[in-house]
Amino acid sequence: LGSSMAQAQWVLDGYTLPLAALLLTAGALGDRIGLRRMLLGGIALFTVASLACAGAPGVAWLIAARAVQGAGAAALLPATLALVPHLFTERADRERATVTWVAAGSIAVAAGLLVGGLLIAAFGWRSIFLINLPVGVVSAGLARAHVPETPRHRVPLDHVGQAAAAAALGLLTAGLITGGAAGWAAPSTLGLLAGGVAAGLGFWRAERRGSHPMLPLSFLRHQVRTPAVICAGLMGFVFYGTLFVMSLYFQQLRGLSPGGAGIALLPLTVSSTAGPLVLYRPLSRRYGHPVMLAAGFACCAAGTAVLAAGGSGAPYPVVLAGLLLTGGASTIAFSALTSLLMAATPPGQAGLGSGLQNTIRQAGALIAVSVLGSLLNTSLLAGRLPDAFLILGVADVGGIALGLATIAGGGRGGCPRSG
Repeated sequence: LGSSMAQAQWVLDGYTLPLAALLLTAGALGDRIGLRRMLLGGIALFTVASLACAGAPGVAWLIAARAVQGAGAAALLPATLALVPHLFTERADRERATVTWVAAGSIAVAAGLLVGGLLIAAFGWRSIFLINLPVGVVSAGLARAHVPETPRHRVPLDHVGQAAAAAALGLLTAGLITGGAAGWAAPSTLGLLAGGVAAGLGFWRAERRGSHPMLPLSFLRHQVRTPAVICAGLMGFVFYGTLFVMSLYFQQLRGLSPGGAGIALLPLTVSSTAGPLVLYRPLSRRYGHPVMLAAGFACCAAGTAVLAAGGSGAPYPVVLAGLLLTGGASTIAFSALTSLLMAATPPGQAGLGSGLQNTIRQAGALIAVSVLGSLLNTSLLAGRLPDAFLILGVADVGGIALGLATIAGGGRGGCPRSG
């Protein structure tokens, strides 16, 4: 469609912004109206919005349709994880199902990158949205046939908190994207960022004083839940930030087609399936979830370091090593933080826990695209790559530190003490 870099960022963030902003409310709403109903509604909205994306006549239409698609994803995503404790009552089965949930998402990312690139090469970009139509129909049929409805908990919704959260994410995202195009000292950039901070403070105040907050601050006063939630944001930043940077790298610096870039990125995406499917369960039984969380971020840091050391002209085997390390380690860390969070969350708050984890993860992805896209919004892409990898490395180090804190707070197995 001939978009600018800023418009391309909005095509990505136009989806991720409502997804991140609405996940918490969607999690709470699923507890209120039933998770099965929430799942089916989300699938329907996502599928219809995909059809609108495929028919977009211009960039503005595409961004708007992507926003509706993100709202549908926000409805269905927390329900998928929150259903796990209802469908699997034994602890061992629940842990196995949680890791399988992570693996399913990893496989989808791996397949999506490859299939998406090949579809674009063969049929054009609209085909990547049309493929969602049969997927949506099959998913809805499977959910209707096999997923039972869950008990409903009548809790009023937090409209003020929802509005403040959406405003904070939207203004911060707009400010970060505007900064790359207009400059970081531009009045528009500073005004948007200041508005985002103010809305964030408003959200904190609403959750602290509201009678029915969508995120009770007491939920975060826990020695395991809080590090796990923050790690979800850092891992979203690292994985999707790496995916974004390397997509630009392969297409703009190496001159690959979308299909070729999808193939070149397979080590990142396919290795991410090995973590939960092959490695995580035996390793976590031996070392515990907190150790695996710290180790996962440490290996991600090693992968980032390899990609940074290789530079813009690195031979592909060097890039391959960095992608394999980052991809495999990312889902090790993600499996660990998800297992820690769900084990520390009471069943009656499963929707809240799932919604919060997915919210923070998607917010991390949202910020990664905004920050790194603004940094790389230049014709001198090769010269900015070291800075991009430095930012990713800082996020890796933060995850390592939180993993070590979780080891100290949660013990070998990560089973939380009461609190």
